This record gives sequence, C-alpha cells and structure tokens, in this order.
Amino acid sequence: MLLGGTGNGMDALTLRANGRFQQAVVDYCETMIAPAPAGWPVRKLLNQLERYYSAYMLIGQYYGWRNHGAPVPNLSRLRAISGQSLRQTASYCLTLRTRKLVFIERLATDRRQKILRPSDSLIHEVGRSCAAFVTAYDAVARSAPACPVAQDADVLGEMIHLSAVHVRSAGTLIAVFPSVLALSGYDCGYPMLVALILTHYRLRSGKEVFSLTHSALAKRFQISESHVGNVLGHLRQMGAVVPASDRGNVLVAKGLVDEFERWCAAEMAHYADLAAKSTTGEASNKS
Repeated sequence: MLLGGTGNGMDALTLRANGRFQQAVVDYCETMIAPAPAGWPVRKLLNQLERYYSAYMLIGQYYGWRNHGAPVPNLSRLRAISGQSLRQTASYCLTLRTRKLVFIERLATDRRQKILRPSDSLIHEVGRSCAAFVTAYDAVARSAPACPVAQDADVLGEMIHLSAVHVRSAGTLIAVFPSVLALSGYDCGYPMLVALILTHYRLRSGKEVFSLTHSALAKRFQISESHVGNVLGHLRQMGAVVPASDRGNVLVAKGLVDEFERWCAAEMAHYADLAAKSTTGEASNKS
C-alpha cells in the first residue's frame, strides 16, 4: 500500500516533520469547509464516499480513454470499476446528467457506442480536495506549482486518472486510515471531520471558532440534526471526540488529530507526485 512518496519530492514522513506542515493542514481545512457555490447542491451530492468514488472513477475512466487509449468510458465499464450495481450506476449517472455534470456523447468511430464525458464543473468539484492537497504540499515544500492545478480541468482529470489507476492496482490510500474512512461513509461526514479538526487547531491557537453543536453543524452542511447526531455518536463510540465544557460542543481527541494529519501527509505526497506527472507530460499520451 502506497502511503505517499513524490519521486524526487518530499514523502509523507518528511512532510509531517516539517515546521510548516500543520499550517498547511489548517489552510487545507479552511479550503474544504468554505461555503458551497449558490445553486443546486452538487457538493452535498459528492460528500459521501460511495458517490464520490463513482464520480472519481467516471472522471478517471474518461481521461484514461482520452489520453491513454483505455477502453471506452461507458456505463457498463463504470459499473464494473465503481463497485455499484448497474441500477445504482445508471441512477447516479442520470442525476449527474440532469444537472449537466455528465454528458453522453457518441464515439466518432462507432456511433452505436456512448461515452460518459464529465463536465469541467464536476471535475473541479471532485478534484477540489486533490488540488487543495497539492497547494498544501507546495506550502510545506516551498515549491512553485507547475501550473494552477485547481484552475485546469484537464490537469485535474489526468491526476484523477493516474490516482484511479493506482487505486485499482494497489488499493485506496484512505483504507489505512480507519476513522477518516468511517466518517467519509456518512453523508457530509468528511466535511464534518474537517470542521472538527479545524476547530481543534483554532482552539489551540486562540482563534475564533465556530460552533460544533448539532444545530450549527446541521445548518452549515445542510443536513438534519439527527444525522449530525449519528456522526458524532459514531465518533464518541470510537473515543475520537469528548464533550466540551460549554454545553453541546465537543473536543477532538489527540488520536483523531494524529490520524488526520497522517492522512493529509499521505494525500499531499500522493497528489503532488501526480500533479508533477500531469503537468510535465510524464504520464500523458495525448496525440
């Protein structure tokens, strides 16, 4: 299982040992809980691991076909690599198509075949965390990015393809971070985790914090208070959060912070490596 490593760059352990690392994690958290754009809540649709993974693989298979001659990116292939049933995959793709996040196109050499093409807006939203981790890596390493990754849908798409190839051959990076994995399985679980970690850092530095009560988190992430209670209840059972002195709030246990930092270091190293390959053309076979 690859936990990081950027070729000639900084690996996960080196990143975490750097004095700029924690501030980079704080900045990553700030980016990830920034308010969603107005309009239909695409972010809420993707803030659950199974749905996010399906969109991730949809993008990966498209860029594998477009840039590397992989099989045609269609519905049946997406079902095979997403882990969902054909009915679930079809329903999910229909939702994405309805919101113009995915387009159906005909293969030029065989009009009978249909291609699933992700929109730039879907690529940017799915790649938001990937790009933020690259930015965090650059802040620690004090390296200048080869290009503004967050602004280039094709670079993000190529990065996601390369990462998807790794996932299919070696497994996911998230699998060895059990708390992060468990929280990501809930609707808006990962953003809630990020909010908890950010509050921990803000408390430690004496900065203003936002409320972590059920009602405040429900409003921030557009979910029900009962769902917030389920997520926090899972964290309490794990011993990952404890009640705070002010009623209704919680404090994050040291073990959860440690795991989240290790997760961030692994992701920074992983995506910085892929960004370098994507922007220098190492991995691209475009015609």
